[in-house]
Amino acid sequence: MDKIEYKEGILFVGGQMAADSIRAVIAALSICTGNDTKTTCDLLNQLLQSFDDTIASLKGIMEEISELLEVSQDICEPCKHRGTMHGSSIKQVTPIQAKANIKWQEKYRPP
Repeated sequence: MDKIEYKEGILFVGGQMAADSIRAVIAALSICTGNDTKTTCDLLNQLLQSFDDTIASLKGIMEEISELLEVSQDICEPCKHRGTMHGSSIKQVTPIQAKANIKWQEKYRPP
């Protein structure tokens, strides 16, 4: 986040002069809180820093949770002969053996 600074009566955001809209918002916040502009800028910087810290800690927590929830893709020993992944309800497809196409009359005809 860009740091808000108030130097010599000029408001800077991230090292550049602030736009009129930002100056108006900070002036309104200063009036509402009863603080001067420099104090309001310091309080806003502290607020933005706390947001950054919170987001960083939430990102770390989410990474730890994702590591815990990772499911390994290893095939367990009983499933290796079936050729399916663990938990799969689909059986391994085996090729159908060729069958002779013999008519019933030819198979069971009298001698």
